[in-house]
Amino acid sequence: MVDISQGHVEGGDSTVLVRTRNQYLGAVYASLFRRSINPSHAIYNALNRLYWLPKYGPHFFVFSDEEAVEKVDFKPPWLLATVWRLGLDVLVTSVEGAKSVVEHRNYMRNPLAKASVAMPKPRGVRKVFAVSGMDGIAGEVLRALGLKYAEVALGLYDDGERVVDVDPIPELDEARARLLADAALEEA
Repeated sequence: MVDISQGHVEGGDSTVLVRTRNQYLGAVYASLFRRSINPSHAIYNALNRLYWLPKYGPHFFVFSDEEAVEKVDFKPPWLLATVWRLGLDVLVTSVEGAKSVVEHRNYMRNPLAKASVAMPKPRGVRKVFAVSGMDGIAGEVLRALGLKYAEVALGLYDDGERVVDVDPIPELDEARARLLADAALEEA
């Protein structure tokens, strides 16, 4: 495991598990090592929602201009997310609310915040800590992205569960660490 809070890190041949709440920083450090449990390209795949939303997510629209909100052709409430996972997701119940959120994102200094995704608000959300080898949609998403573990948020819609978020560097408590260790041992 790499603790990036302890100063500088040099890359190498070690197998590493990078722990940080900043997923982009996690991808950077994962790229320093040939064998990262979640490789940097897989982390970037998960962070780019357009990589997995078309196949695993609900119906959605992408827009960057606040006026384009009016052209979304399903009614609010919406789950308004950024195209790149930034922790700025919000539920909005009106076009005016969505326009306000998009206007705010357009004025942020982070260029990744400017493109928004609108999807229908799910009836409920179930978060699954998924590890490689799992069955179901969460395991399928991991395989498609190239991840060994992630927290997958599944939204409940009329046509079943759809992926609404993928966290490629989720919190690891003792139970999750055991699941990850068991999955790694099975693969070895």
